[in-house]
Amino acid sequence: MSRPSGEATTAETPGDKARHRRGFWLLWLATLISGLGDGVRFVALPLLAATVTRDPVLIASVTVAGQLPWVVVGPVTGVLTDRLNRRRLVWQVAVFQAVLMGVFAVSVAGGAAGVAVIAVAAFLLASSETLSLNLSAALIPELVDERRLSSANSWVQGGQFVMSDFVGLSIGAVLFGFAPLLPFAVDSVTFAVAALLLLAMGRSGKPTEAVPKVTLAVVRADLAEGMRWLLRHRLLRTLCGLIAVSNFAVVGVTAIAVLYALEVLRVDRTTYGLLMVIVAVGGLAGLVTAPWLSKRLGYGGVLRVTFALMPVPFFATGLTATPLVAAFSFFFVGASISLGNVVSISLRQELVPAEMFGRVNSFYRLLALGLGPLGGACAGVLADRFGLHAPFLLGGALLTVTVLAAVPLLSERAVTAAKEAKAKKTKDQEAKDQVTGG
Repeated sequence: MSRPSGEATTAETPGDKARHRRGFWLLWLATLISGLGDGVRFVALPLLAATVTRDPVLIASVTVAGQLPWVVVGPVTGVLTDRLNRRRLVWQVAVFQAVLMGVFAVSVAGGAAGVAVIAVAAFLLASSETLSLNLSAALIPELVDERRLSSANSWVQGGQFVMSDFVGLSIGAVLFGFAPLLPFAVDSVTFAVAALLLLAMGRSGKPTEAVPKVTLAVVRADLAEGMRWLLRHRLLRTLCGLIAVSNFAVVGVTAIAVLYALEVLRVDRTTYGLLMVIVAVGGLAGLVTAPWLSKRLGYGGVLRVTFALMPVPFFATGLTATPLVAAFSFFFVGASISLGNVVSISLRQELVPAEMFGRVNSFYRLLALGLGPLGGACAGVLADRFGLHAPFLLGGALLTVTVLAAVPLLSERAVTAAKEAKAKKTKDQEAKDQVTGG
């Protein structure tokens, strides 16, 4: 397996370390800027859909369209992450996203953005995000020391959360009130700025092996290799299954959240945006505390606490029509998601071989996020037949059962054993390479 372009093959010099630090902060800043647009778009899309229809199934279809790419596109983008030049591809994806949202803004201005158009735009953008997020996750271990992965992931995800779920959501609701096209025009500009920052990252400055041609046979073989690696890894396999059920529940309630806020909580569109900000505040709290908790409880301890508490806000929200109770519940959901995300990506970055990261990570996301579209579709049907509380109660019940089954397997002892096993394999491979002259 050849090493992806942009990954160093020899020992780093002080100059290399300086370039890597600069590259990380450029990546962080690009994530920050594009995160602003993400937040603006996130609150504007369901509001735009709600102006076209109040049918829960149709509105949920927009969320489903945004989740499907993780199933049908994500695995292929994982192969591209491993096979192509990561630093070049990451800014090219941002350019595509800028053009896509620019065209969508024009369609909104022209009154041509019906539910079908919104769903197509959500699908195409999410398809590109499966690649950009995979590239970003793969680049971070190239730019920072392994001991700082948790902190680096918190910086990247924290910056994105602040701009997306805190600043962006507030701005998006206000912009939509002025003109529906404004949030999407802003999103297009943020992608363009991010592309310029990512372009400035440049190359690693290290020689790399030639990148082989990506054929259909190569894609199939790489996908099979990544799938086998993940399914054989007990810790990551268990964590992936737990996150898959969590994603089913979270996407389900997200799909009908705008209707829940407008019709059950009886709040206006601006207050709905503020409720999404509260989710962001919880998410930011989780991101800020993730490195601190990881050092004191270990990855296993953080995962156990996080998932054990997650069913509580689902039941609370499913049993209330009070905005204040819903706000507290949204806060804890946001915090749980952030803690789980930081620990999950940090574990993958530490445990998955660098040359296989894209494929394994994409297959992990396929399984972890694959239930999302089903969750959105089920939530739409449940809300239509049994009321808008039903998706929250179903999510809480599913999480309770899954947590009781999976959390005991996510101990700190299991995490330590997985790290030691990887270290042993790496050492054995290095010894073999020395013997063979590889």
